[in-house]
Amino acid sequence: MMVPNGYQAKVLTDLKLQDLEKHLDAPLRKRGKVVLHDAASFIHYINLHKADGVTSIYCDADYQASKVDLIAIFNDQGTDKTGWRDHTAAYSPLQSVEWKRWIGQNRKTFTQVEFALFIEDNLQDIASVEGMPTGTQMLEMAMNLEANQDSRFKSNIRLQSGGTELAFVQKEDDATLEKMRLFERFSIGIPPFFNGSSFRIDARLRYRVRDGKLTFWFELIREDKVLQAAAEEEIGKIAEATGLTILQGNPRLGQAA
Repeated sequence: MMVPNGYQAKVLTDLKLQDLEKHLDAPLRKRGKVVLHDAASFIHYINLHKADGVTSIYCDADYQASKVDLIAIFNDQGTDKTGWRDHTAAYSPLQSVEWKRWIGQNRKTFTQVEFALFIEDNLQDIASVEGMPTGTQMLEMAMNLEANQDSRFKSNIRLQSGGTELAFVQKEDDATLEKMRLFERFSIGIPPFFNGSSFRIDARLRYRVRDGKLTFWFELIREDKVLQAAAEEEIGKIAEATGLTILQGNPRLGQAA
């Protein structure tokens, strides 16, 4: 190679080539990180940019932590091709308002008034399931149940309906019983994801009487399984619409491929 006097010949590194790329009318290849907010947008973007043999979709989920993350890599490593893995699209299903409310109050104590207000505000979430109380029954129970310092807890009796009957006996008159009905379990029907399908979650209703004061809390039963079912429904729709297999795992884009 002939080099004119006063000039030097140098090999451009990849970094310098990338520096030159910005002066072109268009990039030499696709790259970038996109974040989508709903499944329809995620599907559309994947179908627009997917490439045979090198596009992958990963699902990194921790259902106990209510975490579901999906990421598509359009230039992943293929069977007979290699990719830079730097053109991606991420989608984390947004949790519904209902899910956030119930998960946020799960296993937290309420006073009687607080519990009645919570049930009233979320009455439409109570599912009408055979053997379980309706929302109206739950609200009536929370509003009508009373406990005071002149009463002591006597017993609870299982009912065929699945509820529990509490009996408080007045110290001044043991023959006088205050019978109040308390449901041991109830069901809610809510969508884990925004604009998603609703799923049933059963809950245990707990209570404590201390110093004449009655407190409530509820315990959702395996809400992680409900979130998993909702995620699997979402994943199934994405796989069908894109024609790609969803891989369960973390693509570890921050590490060496």
